[in-house]
Amino acid sequence: MKYGSKKEAKKWAMEALRGGLVATIPTPFHDDTLEIHEKDLRSLARYAADCKNDAIFILGNVGEFYCLTQAERKRVAEIVIDEVGGDIIVIVQTSHHCSRDVIDLSRHAQEKGADLVATLSPYFQCANDQSVEEWWHETFKDLDIGAVFYDSPLSHLVTAQTLGRIARELPNIVGVKDGRPDQMWCWEAEREANYEIWVSNPLEDHWPYEMRIMKNPVLCCAWHMYLLQTPDYTPIRDYTDLIMAGKWEEGIKKYDEIEPGRQLLNDFFWHNYRQGIYVVGYWKYWMQMKGVISGHKVRTPLVNMTREEEEWLENRFKLLQEGKHPRSKGELLPYPLQQGGDVGGRVAL
Repeated sequence: MKYGSKKEAKKWAMEALRGGLVATIPTPFHDDTLEIHEKDLRSLARYAADCKNDAIFILGNVGEFYCLTQAERKRVAEIVIDEVGGDIIVIVQTSHHCSRDVIDLSRHAQEKGADLVATLSPYFQCANDQSVEEWWHETFKDLDIGAVFYDSPLSHLVTAQTLGRIARELPNIVGVKDGRPDQMWCWEAEREANYEIWVSNPLEDHWPYEMRIMKNPVLCCAWHMYLLQTPDYTPIRDYTDLIMAGKWEEGIKKYDEIEPGRQLLNDFFWHNYRQGIYVVGYWKYWMQMKGVISGHKVRTPLVNMTREEEEWLENRFKLLQEGKHPRSKGELLPYPLQQGGDVGGRVAL
């Protein structure tokens, strides 16, 4: 940890991450065995750090924590901390509905040098604010590492008042990753916590406006920060720094610069998300096309891309690299549906 104890966690996290970019990365596997690909994991973690992000978030929904054993989750944390822990803030997601497993994973992360953990509220038999509140107190009362409260529709969504009370009572709580997303809930939760924590709307599309509305803005977590940036081209870092410095018009001009890539990400993400498909394979394939990792397969229950979808993304990625983008002319390339079906052959968002 980059601070002494949980009593210092809130202050440290505010200073270290205000206006910060937290990139959430997938866990690469060998395509043939689906075992963790250590070399690719190191390469991806290093790439995300080199894109001038402030923190790296591992083993989240994007990181397929639900497909990994406890031992594998610990190994992923060890690899990433070893690779980039000295250069960037490392946040290890330690969710489990079993409190004792969360404690075990969180202690391991702390011992290995993680700076923060992030945790979902229990996602089974925990359906009201009281049970969430009691679970957080029981789980984190004896942990020293700072924690990000992961408020997600995968578990019970708490009120801003409950979140604020938990954050005030537990010194561990340093921030909130909101999974709704609801900008006004974020604003209210920040206020209820006496502005002692940061509360993040996770969508990069909303980030400029979050910086204007929130007192302690943080973008946690987005995949745009390594998909749409390179170590030599960091428009999200650039427009973030401009807006945080009060240069709104200059920042928005830089924000608009990556709109074609943003639209492409939205095309395949939201279409699939509404069908109940989480597109981790697409993000992996994007990074494979960039030459950062060598494969893009996912573990069940996630669904791998079809060849038709791979070709679609290859073609759109090529257009993007060439500076062309059909969406800018009001046109749409046909989008192939996972598992068949028909939505008119087009995506309209």
